[in-house]
Amino acid sequence: MAAEWEPALGTLIAWPLSIPYKLVVELAADNSLFTLVENESSKMEALKWFGKWGIDTDRVTFITAPQGIDVSWVRDWGPHAVFPPQGKMKLADGKYIFSTPVTTKSCTDPLMFLYMDGDKILKTETEDNATAYIGNALNLKILDLPFISTGGNVMSDGLGSAYSSCILNNENRYYGVTDDMFFKENKMLLGINKYHILSNFEKTGIQHIDCLMKLLDEERILVMQPPSDHELFPVYEDIVKNELSQFKTYYGRPYEIVRMNTFRYRNDDLAAYSNSLILNKTIYVPLFGIPGDVTAMRRWKELMPGYTVKGFEYILNNEPSLTQQIKDRYQSMGWNHGDALHCRTRAIWDPDMLFIALKAANKSIKCGEDNQIYATIIDYSGKGLKNDSLIMYWRIEGNTIWNEIRMKHTDIKQQYEVQIPCQNQGISIEYYISGASESGKKATRPATAPLGYYRTTFK
Repeated sequence: MAAEWEPALGTLIAWPLSIPYKLVVELAADNSLFTLVENESSKMEALKWFGKWGIDTDRVTFITAPQGIDVSWVRDWGPHAVFPPQGKMKLADGKYIFSTPVTTKSCTDPLMFLYMDGDKILKTETEDNATAYIGNALNLKILDLPFISTGGNVMSDGLGSAYSSCILNNENRYYGVTDDMFFKENKMLLGINKYHILSNFEKTGIQHIDCLMKLLDEERILVMQPPSDHELFPVYEDIVKNELSQFKTYYGRPYEIVRMNTFRYRNDDLAAYSNSLILNKTIYVPLFGIPGDVTAMRRWKELMPGYTVKGFEYILNNEPSLTQQIKDRYQSMGWNHGDALHCRTRAIWDPDMLFIALKAANKSIKCGEDNQIYATIIDYSGKGLKNDSLIMYWRIEGNTIWNEIRMKHTDIKQQYEVQIPCQNQGISIEYYISGASESGKKATRPATAPLGYYRTTFK
């Protein structure tokens, strides 16, 4: 199951819009834009506005599908990308039946639902069926998942670990899927060998994990930090101290947990800066019209060197194309503390991607002991790797010229290794790795290298 930062073709959104038009312009300029429309009339309306906004429609792929009340939340009902051991990428389609579960902090508290008709829960079979239309339009096969896998509450590291808050188990039990069944099916169908279930973190809400934290890469977790006098401050801190700090990465090391301050807006709500979209080399951040926006943008740039960080306020009165339905739903809110930019967008991953995951060196190393690094490199195009392209670039800190060392294949399939050249004690090395396939795909780790790179110091 793909991680968010893996190579993508572009972004899936829904029309009519529930996001700022300026965000749509940027998404189309940066990558392909996959736009879900209900019919030909809806498509023509989208084309009219796209033309006014200067969007190159050659970069837009329209996908026609029926739309229901939750169509805006393409993150939640939309498909995950899964790469089976054999064959091409599939769209993993979890169940999306009930609109939309809400609960309080306990993992066993009863579920409530956002949309009710008297005592009847409004269902979302329309969204549940939408992935089939996406697969047909993009010529991708569907992997039908027999459990609920709500996108805003599911994060993957791309290496067999996933993360959700415990409302997801509660939703599955409500649907008739036991915890044992849920974990077993995730392992068998998505390759999730370690499923980390966190406590709920909202007093009352949908509890989607993308408003609490974000995986930045294989070994770093970003967690929001409320003001110290906010009632949720001890809740977040407890999750960090007693849950996240106990987890190990795929490489058996503790995660590096980094924090980002969040701030009050609109009474006591918390600005959900973690509800950002990482897509290829750009990060799209929701802004809430408060002074803390500047702090959040600066922190994103500090944490993700080389990425372009773009921020977007969502002021409904400034939006030229919103329907009355969207205005009624969001009223004056725009972005919500539990429903922001990440929730209303979703990547369409690259089926032919060049996948690279790196076991980077420790922060400090000794010559001859732990200066060996390992990479998993998979060419999903099937064309084959360019062996002379698998290179570690390195330099002594302070230098500008990168040196090159070719990586060597190990005895393990798709694994490569290379040694960081030994240096005197106290010397720091900056490095990154790069590869290419015969299909023309290229990739680096970090993804933004050489602007972004790893660093280690000899001791």
